[in-house]
Amino acid sequence: MHRVRRAIVGVVPLHRGEWKLGLFLYGVLTLMVAADWVGKLGADALFVKRYGVDKIPQMYIVTPIVMLAVSGLIFYFVDRVRRRTMLLWYVASVTVASIVIQALIPMGGIIQPISYIFAHGVKETIYILFWVYAGNLYDVEQSKRLFPFFAGSVLVGKIIGGAVGAAIAPIVHAENFIGAQAVGFAVCLVAILLYRDLPEGEGRHARLAHRPMGIAASIRDSLDGYRTVGADRLLRVFGVGVFFWYFLMQFANFLYLVGLDTTAVGRTQQSEDVFSILYASVYTSSSLVALFIQSFFTTPLIRRFGVARVLFALPLWYLLTYGLAAYAYGAAVGALIFWVAVALQLGERIVIPAVHRPAAELVYSQVAASIRPRARAFLSGGVNAVGNMAAAVALIAGLATFDTTRLLAAGAAFSGV
Repeated sequence: MHRVRRAIVGVVPLHRGEWKLGLFLYGVLTLMVAADWVGKLGADALFVKRYGVDKIPQMYIVTPIVMLAVSGLIFYFVDRVRRRTMLLWYVASVTVASIVIQALIPMGGIIQPISYIFAHGVKETIYILFWVYAGNLYDVEQSKRLFPFFAGSVLVGKIIGGAVGAAIAPIVHAENFIGAQAVGFAVCLVAILLYRDLPEGEGRHARLAHRPMGIAASIRDSLDGYRTVGADRLLRVFGVGVFFWYFLMQFANFLYLVGLDTTAVGRTQQSEDVFSILYASVYTSSSLVALFIQSFFTTPLIRRFGVARVLFALPLWYLLTYGLAAYAYGAAVGALIFWVAVALQLGERIVIPAVHRPAAELVYSQVAASIRPRARAFLSGGVNAVGNMAAAVALIAGLATFDTTRLLAAGAAFSGV
């Protein structure tokens, strides 16, 4: 009986007084992630099938530029606006934008890349804004207990989103998935508005009467924030790891999309639906595995080996998968078969959510509370974008110059670094 109770506490580590808010935040994050993954499934399927998978590296440049601008906005507002208000603005904006984009998708043209950028931007900003809000509500001890728990809700959201996407694809079709995303975020918006006594989570300057006035003063204040974050030795070292994390993840994601595109042959509505169903199937199955690992093994692994050693799981996975893929294949990128693409993608689908992200959140808990929100915005928005753009440049140059084997070998080399 004691072992059963201990196992339950390990999976749901909420203490007395934490249940109501903890379960609400878990549910909101789960629903936001689920809705976003449905929208992302549709956006990826439409872009690959209507624009071509060879255009994806270009989007890896444009999307991070947009993310850098969004990160800058978050960085600016994070200490000036109450965190609950920021979260509310974000959910409302995504809901409205999803409705508008869905209405414009039948027009085609530029709306396809816009929907792609939007879906991927929503994915990244969910994590930034949620952790900025939640990180302001809990102390260090609570963060160590609860953040791996909240990280599990991301996996639950992916499982639900993948299952919903696969189920509705033959009925609704991939071209209407952004509209389904709008429904999910609308529900989140209503839930946040109706929740009584939801903590505000005030920013550092939220109650100051004298804030930086004018563009020049605001820019100086933001630059001071970047310098403060960059002066922290832990964040500098961690930032290098975040750069390679996103670089390798984006590299693998492109190869995965190539594998999906060669499997779901054609440019018809049916091929778009098949693409989204395959994509959703990998999401759901891998997220189930990741949730199991995260629920029962991640916390003991972190306690046994420490955060620093656990963070090595991701580069080790990429080193093995890129290396084995380079050893096995030497044909053109289009000949990359599906299982190799999936093996590379499992770094993002299993290792990161199950092990790497919970460990990374514990790194943030060691950062001074005064700079923690800005550190999240800087690393998850800024360094993330730089890593994605570096991967895009490497892909564009590599595809024009080298064969598949050398590209995969380069991925293995960067994993070793």
